[in-house]
Amino acid sequence: MKKRLIIGVITAECCRDYIEQMLCGIIAQSSLAGCNVIVLAARNNFQAPVSPHIAHEADLYRLIGSPCFDGFIYDRNAFANGAVSKHLDDLLRKTGRPVMLLDAGEHPYFENTVSHDPETFSLLIEHMIQVHSHRKIYCLTGTKGTTQAEKRLETYFHVMQRHGLYYDESYYAYGDFWRDAPVKYAQRLISGELPMPDAIVCANDIMADALIAALGKAGIRVPQDVAVTGFDGYLDDALSAVSLTSFPHSCYQLGADAFRRLFSIITGKSCRRLRTRHSRIQIGQSCGCVPVLRQSEKSRREQRLLSVYKEWFYHSEVLFEMMHTGSLHDLLFLAASRIYLVCHWNQFRIFLTSDYLKSVQDNPPPGKKDCCEVLWTDRAGKSSGISEHPVNQADIVAYLTQNPAHPSAYYLSALHMDERQFGIAALSFGKLPCCYQPEYCTWISYLCLALEQLAEKRKLRPQNADDRKERENLQLYRQLLQIREEMQQHPESDWNVQKLCEQTHISRSYLQRMYKRYFGKSVFEELIDFRLQKAKDLLGSTEFPISQIAELCGYETYAHFAKQFKAQEGVTPSAFRNKSHS
Repeated sequence: MKKRLIIGVITAECCRDYIEQMLCGIIAQSSLAGCNVIVLAARNNFQAPVSPHIAHEADLYRLIGSPCFDGFIYDRNAFANGAVSKHLDDLLRKTGRPVMLLDAGEHPYFENTVSHDPETFSLLIEHMIQVHSHRKIYCLTGTKGTTQAEKRLETYFHVMQRHGLYYDESYYAYGDFWRDAPVKYAQRLISGELPMPDAIVCANDIMADALIAALGKAGIRVPQDVAVTGFDGYLDDALSAVSLTSFPHSCYQLGADAFRRLFSIITGKSCRRLRTRHSRIQIGQSCGCVPVLRQSEKSRREQRLLSVYKEWFYHSEVLFEMMHTGSLHDLLFLAASRIYLVCHWNQFRIFLTSDYLKSVQDNPPPGKKDCCEVLWTDRAGKSSGISEHPVNQADIVAYLTQNPAHPSAYYLSALHMDERQFGIAALSFGKLPCCYQPEYCTWISYLCLALEQLAEKRKLRPQNADDRKERENLQLYRQLLQIREEMQQHPESDWNVQKLCEQTHISRSYLQRMYKRYFGKSVFEELIDFRLQKAKDLLGSTEFPISQIAELCGYETYAHFAKQFKAQEGVTPSAFRNKSHS
């Protein structure tokens, strides 16, 4: 039988709604063309600051160098860190294989599939004019020089001219397709530098959401005082204070079109096109309309099913069970019996490195740094134990796609704890064009914690009662040290002693006593230090309003922040900023 093409998809944070849709479009179109798909996806987008643990998520992308891939679809927009994007660019260029970008603008080496949106962007401006009778309309477009930003601004000019509406250079501004530029733009409106318009059309949803939030802090209401629209549908309404009027891209179709173009470049042939999914304006509150819920019965059934699986997952004791397994065999057996918590799963595989197997077994299989398939399980309940034949890490892609009977699609995830690599997990949904939910990312994190603890248990085998007591103290110290590092990296999070007690399985008084014994301060004294340190960094390196900095550091009110800051630093936040700038 003729070899099936193997297409690699490079992305991050698969559980984001628009990325999920693009992946489903790619997989559905690849299945139609009889091709295999391997999705290499980090569980985060490497947004700064990048912790050491997160940084090593990128080790998964070493598989890009596998000679099995015939081409790649590269979601460059999924990565918030420029250094990571550049690293991936270099890895992909070295393969010599064709690379197709997803709506990422011009690139010197790779092809790009874009969503054609000028006509759809004009529908939002027309909606403001014809439905709401707005005349003074501003436009906040994207990054200057990018194709999407310039095209959407050009569309704004055409619609305003067609309706005979006045505009000049003060009516439009370039943004950044992110949250920083809209905050600065809002300050221009709040200060009166720009007269308040009837409406503002934004070039994407993220900027619209940030603009609404910034205006709201100054008491400017949307849509009562000014109407706002987004564009592209890349933001979940649940994350927004006001539901956005927007025009959602067909990300599903974008993924399918990108695959078809890449297929044509590789083979010189065309493949049958998937059925187009038509989109329409998504009515929200931000323009002044009453939101309209358009959801098919099929969508409702799917949402109900996902909710059921989510409830099962968070009501399970899977983390507790994994952390209390005593051997690799027990952990693998438990993983095979609990993977049902992932909705729609079909096959699940774990490849562990020989180095890790040596650390947890008396007689590990031969090999140096190769990966061994240690678990294979499917919905029928079939599962295998530890393989006798190691699989080279570079050959995992070929190993997963060796079945010629039907196309395969696998999502690959790194198994690691900081720089220590355990191996790779592979998940398939069979013939369904599906993507995993956030709970799967949590499940993989649980698995990594259990693998790490298993290795530590092996290393710290107690010989007597004193050794056992010392080992337990060492484990608690490691747990508290990890919590402390997480608090230092994310002091703005909602840290709660009761949750920490549940996480460490110890009482409140014992946790507080041992924490102070190890680190010299109580949990909340450390948390205040970390929050104020972050505040000092932001005061000295940014122009953010102090109220916004208070919020970014985890304070619910500016007054509470200012009081704690002055009590510890002896000066007010504004005085500290003036001093640091001078």
